[in-house]
Amino acid sequence: MIFLVIWILGLLVGIITAVINPAMHTFSSFCQNLLFYQLTITLTLSGAVSFMGHVFRSDMVAESIGWSKGSPFQKELGFAEAGFALAGLFCIFYHREFWLAAIVLASPLYLLAGINHIWEVVKKKNYAPHNTWTILPDLLMPISWILLFVFSVPKM
Repeated sequence: MIFLVIWILGLLVGIITAVINPAMHTFSSFCQNLLFYQLTITLTLSGAVSFMGHVFRSDMVAESIGWSKGSPFQKELGFAEAGFALAGLFCIFYHREFWLAAIVLASPLYLLAGINHIWEVVKKKNYAPHNTWTILPDLLMPISWILLFVFSVPKM
């Protein structure tokens, strides 16, 4: 649930700043503004929250997802999420090309994790809260980043 809230927070901040900024008068500039906040807020916070959970509370997170406790892969996933958090922060200082790199870096993990959570529900009947509640944000985050990046390119 926290990841959906983080995604919505990134959208809301992007929408509010676009509405109060008169420079956001084109669709592409509006999308670019939304993407900026999706990356700097959503990617950063989701990466940081995942890092802390998978590294410092590995067994609790594993149990809430319906996974076995004690897997060292939990920590490795957390380390990757720390990289996502840092990439989101760097999006403040670096723009288009770096944004694309951050999207390319994070999107496969989130999309495939979302698909894996669906598979876990369908095939293994894993209805653990953090297996089911993360499906929507795992899919929405990368899809929205990709679409916003595509639509933020100004028309020639």
